[in-house]
Amino acid sequence: MTHAAQHHVLRLLSASAAASIFAASSLAQSWNLVWQEEFNGTSLDATSWTPIVGPWPYNDERQYYSASAITVANGRGTITSTNVPQGGRLYTSGRMDTNGKREFLFGRFEMRARLPRTQGLWPAFWLLPAADQWPPEIDIMEMLGHEPNRVYGSNHWGNPPTSTYQTTPYQLTTTNPNFATTYNTFSCDWMPDRIDFYVNGNLYATHRSRVPQEPMYIIVNTAVGGFWPGYPNATTAFPQRFEMEWIRVSQLPGPKLMNPGFEWPGPANSGQRVWYWQNWGNAEYSEALKLSGVGAGKMYGNFNTPNNTSGFFQDMPASPGQVFNASGKAQTPSWDRMGAGNQARMSIEFRNQTGAVVGSAVRTVLTSTAAPDTWIETAFTATAPANTTTARVVLTFQQGSQLASGAAWWDDVAFTPQSACDTVDFNRDGVFPDDADVTAFFNVMAGAQCASCGDMDFNNNGVFPEDQDVVDFFNVLAGGSCD
Repeated sequence: MTHAAQHHVLRLLSASAAASIFAASSLAQSWNLVWQEEFNGTSLDATSWTPIVGPWPYNDERQYYSASAITVANGRGTITSTNVPQGGRLYTSGRMDTNGKREFLFGRFEMRARLPRTQGLWPAFWLLPAADQWPPEIDIMEMLGHEPNRVYGSNHWGNPPTSTYQTTPYQLTTTNPNFATTYNTFSCDWMPDRIDFYVNGNLYATHRSRVPQEPMYIIVNTAVGGFWPGYPNATTAFPQRFEMEWIRVSQLPGPKLMNPGFEWPGPANSGQRVWYWQNWGNAEYSEALKLSGVGAGKMYGNFNTPNNTSGFFQDMPASPGQVFNASGKAQTPSWDRMGAGNQARMSIEFRNQTGAVVGSAVRTVLTSTAAPDTWIETAFTATAPANTTTARVVLTFQQGSQLASGAAWWDDVAFTPQSACDTVDFNRDGVFPDDADVTAFFNVMAGAQCASCGDMDFNNNGVFPEDQDVVDFFNVLAGGSCD
């Protein structure tokens, strides 16, 4: 490639990537867009959405849902609520969902919209489980029409007919403009261990209790009336419109540790002790002690033969040379303190395709001498040896020869594979970092051949060429990490 061509490639890439190189260097994770609704065309996309039709029977709502209340035009989707009677109800409104068409397990859910207002209107952007069993429920955004400068983010859990929830409001500092007079972005990051709620990119709440661990679908609707928003009165103005510019879902690449805070014991009547965790011996869900959320993982001895164990574990795909990070917090309380000979451990195990252990790293976190009533943290890494196909995080309770009593609780466990970028010696000449590596990198990105060079997918995320490859290349070149 000529010197002029190299500068041309640099200009092309820098136009789209230069700003993100510096912004992304401070970010620990990179989201990938997996679905979007831009409301192009003149009708609702039937491959993604189903309009709900009928009188809604819950919450003492007073609207009849009609497909005709949902329209698409000029790059916007609109739900129009009116005081036109239909189907035995005084009001007509719209509700649409992606049930059976678009379902997601974790991710960033975003909507940019202008909301309806006045007494009795109740717009919402929310998630329900694909299994059609309520709860759980995540309310990314709800607003009460008489409070157009306040929205709520909520998480619901429990077993019908009773349920529990956590809700947090976000309040604008002004009454006008408000959420009904301007477009705003409402979003949440639903992760295995938490739900972060945002308005216009501002984090205003983090919920860690009973974070859902199953696929969910998207719902957008405007209810009219109900126990929470109240009912239309003389101050209510019709028609009201819920105007949406776009809805987007992004996800983080790679495998994830499920139920890391031991928040879900498993679906009702499933017989599971802790959802997604394999267990043996006396290892179970417990609400008696927790660091965050409402639950934790409890382990104790079997009281049968000496030196027996109980434990939890989860597996992830792995490959030789891959580095895994493990961490967690454990506690033994003074009212059930571990006795002599007992130990609580965290391990990383690497296994081959037959399931045989080919390498491991172990940390003892609690013994009978550990300070009671104190969450003790451990964190360590291990590198997968040859023939590795699976990495396993293991939490064990070993009861010694004394068969002593006592228990250990675990919470906020993390187990993550490090993202492995290619070497910064991109041209593999043994000299790095140097200008030749930068030149070779951009040559390859521009389509040139280089037999000794790395490939375009510098960050090995399966997407190339992309701006993130450029960002990660310069991060590593500057001595930083590969996020």
